Amino acid sequence: MQNDREKDTFIAACKAQLVRLYTASKEGKKVDAEKYRVQGFMHAGEVMGLLSKEEGKALIADLHVEVFGETIHARAEKKRKLNALKETDLDAYFAIPAIERR
Repeated sequence: MQNDREKDTFIAACKAQLVRLYTASKEGKKVDAEKYRVQGFMHAGEVMGLLSKEEGKALIADLHVEVFGETIHARAEKKRKLNALKETDLDAYFAIPAIERR
C-alpha cells in the first residue's frame, strides 16, 4: 500500500534526523536549531497522519537510549546533579572526568 510505504519512509527519515541530532548533542555541539527542525518535521508527520504522537514519543525515547545509553529522564537527572555540584563544589565537579560530564 502506498500509505504504508509513505509511513515507513517518513519514520526512517525521523530516525535519521533524531540520530544525527542526538549524536551532535553527544559530541557537545549546539543543536537547538536542529532540535526545532526535527520537532517540526515530526509534527508535520502527525498532521499528515503518518505518525501518531505516541509513536513519535516512543521513537524519541528509543533512539535516545540507543545513542546515549540512558533514558531521557536519567540523562536529565544526571545533568541536574552535575549542575548542582558545579554550583556547590567546583573541585568535586572537576574531579569527574570531562567525558563523563557530557
